[in-house]
Order: sequence, then C-alpha cells, then structure tokens
Amino acid sequence: MGPVLDTILGKYRETYPRLQRVEQYLHGHHAPAYMPESAADEFGVFRERSVKNFLPLVVDAVASNLYVDGLRAAGGGDNFPVWESWDRNGMEEAQTAVHRDALAYGEAYVRVLPGSNGPEIEPLSPLSVTALFKRPNDPFPIAAAVHGTTFINGERRATVDLYDDEFVFRLVSKEEGDDPGASDYVVVEQLAHGLTHCPIIRFRNMASTSPNVPSLGEVEPLIPIQDELNNIALSTNIAIQYGAHRQKWVAGVTPPKEDQHDVDLWGRIKKRAVMFSASRLLIFPDKDTKTGQFDATDVKPYLDAYNNTVKHLASIGSLPPHFITGDMVNLSAEALAAAEESLRKKVLDRQRAFGGAWRRVFQTAAELMGVVLPADAQIVWRDCTPRSFSATVDALGKMVATMGVPPEAAWQMVPGMTPAQLAEWRILAEQVDPATKMANALAKSVIPPEVEPVAA
Repeated sequence: MGPVLDTILGKYRETYPRLQRVEQYLHGHHAPAYMPESAADEFGVFRERSVKNFLPLVVDAVASNLYVDGLRAAGGGDNFPVWESWDRNGMEEAQTAVHRDALAYGEAYVRVLPGSNGPEIEPLSPLSVTALFKRPNDPFPIAAAVHGTTFINGERRATVDLYDDEFVFRLVSKEEGDDPGASDYVVVEQLAHGLTHCPIIRFRNMASTSPNVPSLGEVEPLIPIQDELNNIALSTNIAIQYGAHRQKWVAGVTPPKEDQHDVDLWGRIKKRAVMFSASRLLIFPDKDTKTGQFDATDVKPYLDAYNNTVKHLASIGSLPPHFITGDMVNLSAEALAAAEESLRKKVLDRQRAFGGAWRRVFQTAAELMGVVLPADAQIVWRDCTPRSFSATVDALGKMVATMGVPPEAAWQMVPGMTPAQLAEWRILAEQVDPATKMANALAKSVIPPEVEPVAA
C-alpha cells in the first residue's frame, strides 16, 4: 500500500492547485486585470468592477441539456429494478452536480457502496478524489483515494479513504492540519467493501489515450480569454470615466488661491474658480481669455474589441454566439438550428461519454443488489432540445398515421415525457379503449386445452 499511497498523494498535490484555480474562476475570483504600479489608487475600483464572468455560462449551456431520465432496454419499456437505487439516493437532483463538475474540471467521480437500505450512490468533488488507472481508458481504477478532514481530540487532521478492488483503508495524518501536502499517515481502519472492483466511478469530459494528459474541462482553456476580457473591460471603464465626457479648458483666467475666498454676510463664497454648468453664462472681462474643450475619447474601438473577444470565447467553447451576445434579430428556424449545431454535437458527445460512466454506476449498484444488469440496458437521456411542442406532436401524429408506428412508441418521444407519465398513459389507454379492454378480458377467460399424458 505504501507505493500506491505515495503515488496518489503525489498526484493529488500536483493536480489540486490546477483544479482549485478552475474553481476560483468559476466563482468569479479571477486574476486581477493588469495595471501599472504607478496607477492611481482609484483605478482599483475600476479593476473590481471590470470582472464579467462568462465561464459559468460555458458549463451551463451543456449541463442544461444533460438529464438522465431512465435505464431501460433498447426496445423501450419500463426502467430496470436497479433504477430504484437512483431514486432512493436522490440522484435525480444530484446528477446535475456530477455533470457540471465533469464539464468544468474535466473529471467527476461517483462512489457506490453497500448501505443499510441498498446501494448508496454519492457524488464526490473532483477536488477531493485522486484515482490511479492501469491504462488510461480502463473502466475502473486500480486504486482511488477520497481526501477529507476529521477531528481527533480537538485537533484537525487530514484523512484519506483509500479504495482498491477489495478493501477500503481509512488513514489519518499524524500531524495536525488539513494541508494537501501531508504525507505521513497511519491506518486506523480496514474494511471490505463487498465489490469485485474499486467502487469509485470516473466521469471524463474529454478523454485521452495518453497516461500523462488529464481530461480537460471546459473552463481551463478559456481562462486566458476571460483574463483578456477583464483587461479590455478595465481599459473601457477608465476611458469612459476620464475621456468619454468632453473636458473643457479656460486660458487667461487666474483662479483664486486655496483658502482665499470672498464671502458674503451669510458665509457664501463669492469668488471661486470657473465652474461650468448648463444653466450658467460665463463672462470674462479680460479680452485675452480663451475657452475650449478637448475631443471626447472614442470608446467604440474598446467595445468592438470586447465584443470580438466574447465571440472568440463562444467559438472556442462551441457556444452559439447569441447565447452570449443576445443577437437574435430576424433569425429563421434553419439559421438558429445551424448556429446551435456545434453545441448540439457537444451535448451528444457528452451524453455518450457520461452515459458509459452512469452505466458502470448501475452495474456496481446491481452487483451490490445481487442481480445482473441486462446487456441491453441503456441510459435514457431526456430530450432537452428546444422545439415547438405543437410541431413535434404533429410530426409524431403523422409518423403514427403514415408509417404504422405504434402509438406507445411515439409517446416516448414526446418532449418532457417521464417514466411515471408514460405508465399513467398506458393505464389510461387501457381504460378508454374498449377494444383493448375486451381483448384483454377475452384472453384471460380462455381456458388452455388439456394435454393428454404421453405414455412412457
């Protein structure tokens, strides 16, 4: 266990800073936009207000189209019994966190262990899991560690739950603190987890065949572009504040010195520097007095640079430009579908990748339940593609009428259809269809013919 633990801890210390940086950018804690050291202190306010965080949108655009709706046979039908563990563990809501983590960080993890009421399925943060694989694309790791903390005698200690294909080892650091760099641990517990493989299942955003290349998330490649946007936004804010308004000037007038003003009986200042106002007429007795104004700074190049960088970010992130810019003027249905084609392809690719991982989750749960997951079991993804509901129903109706497709097959293709609704529709159809009801009654009333025994 020693070499495996050392390898895992080394990998954890190496990858944790990178994942923590992604987490910070997701929550808007970006590297400060560039400013020279001689800049005025007031520019710090503009720097804080120049952060426009687009990175969560890159994750949300894909994650909002990923929703596991069932585990059924390829030909349809009801969900397999192992689906009960999905509902019991609240995975209907928790699956979103798994998808978002995999998209944002490149990897996400789910732990499946035996519980008092059946398999326990728990999503784990990629910042707290380190997994080792014999080959890059193996379905299960040879060992995986879940990093955490605990308190012993009032002292905070780092913990590692180390899993292999048979046991789980609970290790606690000898020194106080929860530093990821802790390396001196002691085994305090050893338990058999009851599976034939490591119970940690990995979800990958973009897989690679190289053992040295981690799965890349959607956020990390866009961090340099996000930094560039913040720099442009800072320059734009400064230009608007100090140059967008026409600055006026006066020559030939000597303003009064500080703290030297003529005041009236009520203490009001009678003599002061020239103050411009829309409702004031300025008259200068000196014939040599001159007035003028500087041209305003043109902020359009700043805004153009910002918008072009936003479009660049959308292109690298495979997002339709109107998702970020909001430009949807006079777009036909065909043009809108073409603009969203890159996002649709990415969603389909992630459904294939994550679908395989979810199937391994169900295989593990089935093993704990003492059953075998059928070979034709498939992950069913909800159709989240934006379509006109009336147009979809009309197309399904024509498919049933002209192609002879059974109505129940078309029901499964209705947008937003859930297994519970599908089962309810089947019950209602039997109740309102007299022919079906009579056929079922006749089938039940038929007495099977007696079979005469065959002489030996």
